[in-house]
Amino acid sequence: MIIMKEGKDVIQINNKCVQKLAYTMNSLSIAKDFAEQVAPRVNASDESKLHAFLWAAAICHSTKGGLKGTLKGSAYKGWDYLLRAFCYAAEDKEAHVSPDFIAVISGDELFNLLTRYAEDREVNLPDIERRAEILNGCAIQLEKMFNKSVVNLLRQASNKVGGDFGAYALLSQLDAFQDPLKKKSTAFLMTVYFSGAWKIIDNENVLPMIDYHRIRVLCRTGCISIQDPGLLRALISQQIVPQAIEESLRQASMKVCKSVVVITGMPMFDFDVLLWAHARSCCRNFPLCVSGQLEHNSFYNYIEKDYTGVCEFQEWCAGFRNRELRAIWEPLVETEHY
Repeated sequence: MIIMKEGKDVIQINNKCVQKLAYTMNSLSIAKDFAEQVAPRVNASDESKLHAFLWAAAICHSTKGGLKGTLKGSAYKGWDYLLRAFCYAAEDKEAHVSPDFIAVISGDELFNLLTRYAEDREVNLPDIERRAEILNGCAIQLEKMFNKSVVNLLRQASNKVGGDFGAYALLSQLDAFQDPLKKKSTAFLMTVYFSGAWKIIDNENVLPMIDYHRIRVLCRTGCISIQDPGLLRALISQQIVPQAIEESLRQASMKVCKSVVVITGMPMFDFDVLLWAHARSCCRNFPLCVSGQLEHNSFYNYIEKDYTGVCEFQEWCAGFRNRELRAIWEPLVETEHY
């Protein structure tokens, strides 16, 4: 239920800002090694590689500050770290990512998997036992419904993500992938797509991965406008908000991302990953427009352009001109969806 104020929705989309976002993103050239950065090449069988992708996606929720370390000489955080930990486990020994092992993996064993291949690591996941339970259930259901095989799941999808028999519908048979907006499902499909393991013939049905990074940057830039002063204060002060508000913000973010892809013609995966990278690199704890400091290197690693000291969105971003908007945070909720 969307709360109303004076006849207007509390959460609105600013189409002018959306168009500016679209034009800016469309002006950027993607790095030649973009796909390899997003989805590491894994020296393992196709099945084991896909298992690693699926397990990482199944628990890719609420990792703020919980995962970072050096893997094979490079520093990673969050999703990048999580994905590579499973991929390197597959390369080391395929049994480490087999459904048989994951179906009974404990919290301690999951912690060992996530730390085994990293140096200078900081793995702080208080709910690691719960994450192990999610993986247990996912592996058991994969065995029951797809004979333990992600290859079988994708084969049944016939290179489609949409429709009653597409990859989204099939993944939703696994409890770990029950998000109505399918963030984890898209995270898995994104890695599969960029790894070259599977082609998608209905790219128009690919969804964005709506998480806290995307919500935050779309609100700060003004693409999503918060009309209620009370809600604005709650987001700035990081107070808990009603679930209906969180759902409305995610739905609005979904609409913005879909609109950008329609305007630009960019593949959804390309745009969505770039938006995520910008949010974590340029507009998190210390917005780039005022700090002048990147918090993460991924955004400029993903494009054929060096950082010049100015945020790419600065010319039109509402948050650059308004301290209050720049201070907006994503809704504070407990969720296993993202």
